[in-house]
Amino acid sequence: MKVSNKALLVTAVLLGSSSAMAADPLPSAAIAAMGEVSTLADSMIALAWPIVITITLAIIGISLFKKFSKKSVS
Repeated sequence: MKVSNKALLVTAVLLGSSSAMAADPLPSAAIAAMGEVSTLADSMIALAWPIVITITLAIIGISLFKKFSKKSVS
């Protein structure tokens, strides 16, 4: 009997909280802030790609240099 009472209580709390959240939309300031954060993240990602490509090519170049320099010594 206790388990079903707990289950009913949990169900009632979940339904009540979901309906309360649905009734209260996000403030316009929060929506604007999330838009600014998204724009900032996009610009940071765009700035990071050239660095990522440069580092990747440098690592590949160094590993190829090591590989061929070991072959030439042997």
